[in-house]
Amino acid sequence: MVALKSFRATGPSFADLVPYAGLVDNGVLLLKDGSLMAGWYFAGPDSESATDLERNELSRQINTILSRLGSGWMIQVEAVRIPTFDYPSDDRCHFPDPVTRAIDAERRAHFAREQGHFESKHALVLTYRPLESKKTALSKYIYSDEESRKKSYADTVLLVFKNAVREIEQYLANTLSISRMETREVFERGGERVARYDELLQFVRFCITGENHPIRLCRCISTGLPPPSSSMG
Repeated sequence: MVALKSFRATGPSFADLVPYAGLVDNGVLLLKDGSLMAGWYFAGPDSESATDLERNELSRQINTILSRLGSGWMIQVEAVRIPTFDYPSDDRCHFPDPVTRAIDAERRAHFAREQGHFESKHALVLTYRPLESKKTALSKYIYSDEESRKKSYADTVLLVFKNAVREIEQYLANTLSISRMETREVFERGGERVARYDELLQFVRFCITGENHPIRLCRCISTGLPPPSSSMG
């Protein structure tokens, strides 16, 4: 028998290194250390046309909103570049003369033909880590089903996190254009079947692998932990 022990890797695998455990609620991701995570896509006003005073005021407003969080919170801001081939079709062209229409047609052909056209998207990720003495109890949340689970510390922390996320979202909506990363339902097969796709899991997978495509959840999953194949593709 060949001794293969020396050829086997003993270090942690990729699955051991990533901190993500699974969904515990719509748009809420539980990490392995008991932390909770939520995210948004956001867009601000045009900074190129804004004055220094306007940019400073915008920064002040955002800092005031985020400073309400207190301790135990982490803010992560990501800027991603996504390939795009979207250009207004010919029937949406309203140029008044042949010259401008020809220029627009040339731009449309160039845009569809050439590589290297990208669209910028900005993401804000909010993570809350409970107190050290209590985070183990929160980690056990993923191993109990909703029917048998009684009101616990994990439920309390989840409720506090959701309330804080909702409050921050309300304040940010007055300053920025934001869209929460949530689970979306899509009707398929002519409305016969409902498929559920989660945007937060899609964003996490995109950051890890560079592959940006929808992450479909199993039909048996409502708000609990999806299986590994669904959570990380």
